[in-house]
Amino acid sequence: MPEIAAVSCLDRLVALDLRGNPIGDDGLSILVNSPHLGRLRWLGLARCGIGPAGAEALAASSHLPALRFVDLRRNPVEVTPRGYGQDIDGSPTEVELPPLGQELVARYGPLPWLDLQWGWRLYSTALWDEV
Repeated sequence: MPEIAAVSCLDRLVALDLRGNPIGDDGLSILVNSPHLGRLRWLGLARCGIGPAGAEALAASSHLPALRFVDLRRNPVEVTPRGYGQDIDGSPTEVELPPLGQELVARYGPLPWLDLQWGWRLYSTALWDEV
């Protein structure tokens, strides 16, 4: 991961999907501290072995000012907003932020990828041009 995080052309990316790669907490910590990810808006980390330490590194990073969405499904951590139930229009009846997500917001301030209102928009009719 250190070699990847050092690649300067990462500054062109607005989306990065790493799903299924076993990068773990240490790899994520290195990646999110890359100075080349300032334009990144969407980060796919499903099934990457990310735990609480990785989520903390992600929240603490000052190198991701544009980040709006993080896919952390199927990792040993629950941190991003999740929807429950289904209304007649297919939208959720409830969206909540897991306890670790609440702790990270309390510690690092509001982060778009942990925002409940953003979660409502994602789980209802998704406007992907907002990502």
